[in-house]
Amino acid sequence: MKYVFRLSLILFSALLPGRQVMADELLFSHSNHPITHAILIPMLQDVYRELGYQLRFQEAEGARTLKLFADNLVDGDVARLEPVLRGIDNAVPVVLLDTVQVVLYCRKGIVCQDSVLRNAKLRILVPTQDATLQLLATNIEAKLYFNSDWNGVMAMFDSGKIDYMLWAESKLIAPLPLDNANKAATTIGPFGLYHLLHLKHSALALPVAEALEKRLRDDFNQGLAKLKKSGEYQK
Repeated sequence: MKYVFRLSLILFSALLPGRQVMADELLFSHSNHPITHAILIPMLQDVYRELGYQLRFQEAEGARTLKLFADNLVDGDVARLEPVLRGIDNAVPVVLLDTVQVVLYCRKGIVCQDSVLRNAKLRILVPTQDATLQLLATNIEAKLYFNSDWNGVMAMFDSGKIDYMLWAESKLIAPLPLDNANKAATTIGPFGLYHLLHLKHSALALPVAEALEKRLRDDFNQGLAKLKKSGEYQK
């Protein structure tokens, strides 16, 4: 009887005002992109905190994310494009965060159209080594080369050393600030950008989706304003 009384006392004290109750903790993987840090992570932290969860984060690019989900090492992912999502069997897409389209940037004075992607004699720069963009570019016949040195890429393009470059654009990802370039639409995309939960947390999907949908517009607008002001938006 004394054990029942002690347990009741513990439960009662945990409910007293000002008593700190430890929230459950979830680990999310994420890509290293300014949009992720400025908008998506803060928004998810707020939404999950309201639902009683604390979040931890682990940076991981596309291929690594697949393994983390397969090995049950993460509870979800901040945001991934559809091509990556298709390779994850145990992920639940919670809500559509954005829609991404790949565009082609061309040096002025040369042909700039979608047919460039099908010309095996041409070379196109992809300004990243992220496996995600490599997945998006799998059907391109032109020769692709990858470079993650963003400042170096911009300098080479401005000096005329780069003829063609692929870029992903959306309501969150701004067009590139290039004065000496033309731009052409491509048939690569559009691709949805989704917040993911591991299948083991599928029961959380609906309440998280409802909360996120209420927050998306305000958080995106406020985050974009902050990102533009900081100068990180164009990186």
